[in-house]
Amino acid sequence: MSEHLEDAASDNAASSEVPQDTALQRFFADRRLMWRNVTWITFGHFGMALSMTIVEPLMNLRLKAIGVSDSSVGLMTSANLWVVSFLVMYYSWKSDHCTSRLGRRTPYVLASLPFLTIALVMFPFFSTKWIVISLMAVYLFFNDVKASTYPLLAIDCVSKDLLARTSGLVAIITSLAGFLSSRVGARMADTHPGRVFVLAALANMVATLLATWRIKEPPIFHPTTERFSLMAPIRVAAKDRRILVLMIAVALLNAFPMVFKTWVWFYAKAKLGLTIGETGAAMSWGLLLQIGVSYPAGWLIDCFGSYIALLLGWVLMLGLAVFSVGVRSASGLILLTVLYSLVMALKVAGDAILWRTMDKADTGSYTSTVALVRNFCTGTVIAISGFLIKWTGSYIVAFWFGFILSSIALVVFFVYRHLMRAGSDRTEVSAVNEDAGPQELSAKATPA
Repeated sequence: MSEHLEDAASDNAASSEVPQDTALQRFFADRRLMWRNVTWITFGHFGMALSMTIVEPLMNLRLKAIGVSDSSVGLMTSANLWVVSFLVMYYSWKSDHCTSRLGRRTPYVLASLPFLTIALVMFPFFSTKWIVISLMAVYLFFNDVKASTYPLLAIDCVSKDLLARTSGLVAIITSLAGFLSSRVGARMADTHPGRVFVLAALANMVATLLATWRIKEPPIFHPTTERFSLMAPIRVAAKDRRILVLMIAVALLNAFPMVFKTWVWFYAKAKLGLTIGETGAAMSWGLLLQIGVSYPAGWLIDCFGSYIALLLGWVLMLGLAVFSVGVRSASGLILLTVLYSLVMALKVAGDAILWRTMDKADTGSYTSTVALVRNFCTGTVIAISGFLIKWTGSYIVAFWFGFILSSIALVVFFVYRHLMRAGSDRTEVSAVNEDAGPQELSAKATPA
């Protein structure tokens, strides 16, 4: 930890001696440092994925086992997403303007760790509903705090031209963690569920501590005298209001993947009659495939544009929705999870359009505004899907509901693209990059 503090202190000293722009240029010009940061950031994600991949479905299944209905489980998931919609605004904005010697994001990540660890370790040893729900609420809240800040490190520390590929590398590592967690953790959960939660808590804690110790954040000194308000980050992100259309598209695109992720374990148990271990083993193959396709997907997005990737992703979502109707065995579930993993690798294309528009100093304001829209939308979608399952008794209906919303997202992405091109001088439209955003077009755009 002392090395991390010395690095942070030297960054602060450097920022006072040279202009911040110069210090940032030096930071991003140091590719060795960038890849060291990427290595440790992905290591932290590995530990988190190793933990979250198995404990979150186990938490939901345990709720149902103690008498909580599908619709109530869906409402709990939705309530968390609605709450995190606003939490991410607060913590992302606060971390944007944090001036701690530890960095901008690290203090918030470290503060969440003790609560996450305690909640996970205690969760499997209680059966009283209000205690189990309270422990899950603690876990969800502090996981939201961590999720509002730690992922921003990958955006902060990487130059814009490598963002999608870096995201692909992170996806490879988290997919590997998910594969291990789904196979080993799910099998262990059939016989020793308490041991799974303890090991998951330790993996998350150790990986996060090591990662935050070694990551060197960029020398961004961005204090503010303004008090936080909900509109503060929104005003920053919505300087060009056309970006709100993009945020709606990103939110809707998330509908089908999140509906599938929320209900697939219930679907496997209720429709296919699979155990937790059998479900985890079947789903692990899709995660293993994602290791091989995540970086190529990022390369495709960086080199050929996000819209091609979005179209490919829609075709795969259609296949996932269609095949879910006829699945009868574990081998069919493997096919569904393979398609889901391919969709997840390409879904980053929507976020990549946004990443290329934003100022590094205000990363938190942009991403938190997107998270506000996306999480609130996703929470509402999952709540509705839970009631659809309750009313129809079919998880397939929920899957198709999510697919329809994600299909609407594709249309909205192209509406945004049209708005951006329509706002450019006619003589310059051919020069406008298909993924360009408000800031990139500001020099070209005429008043809307």
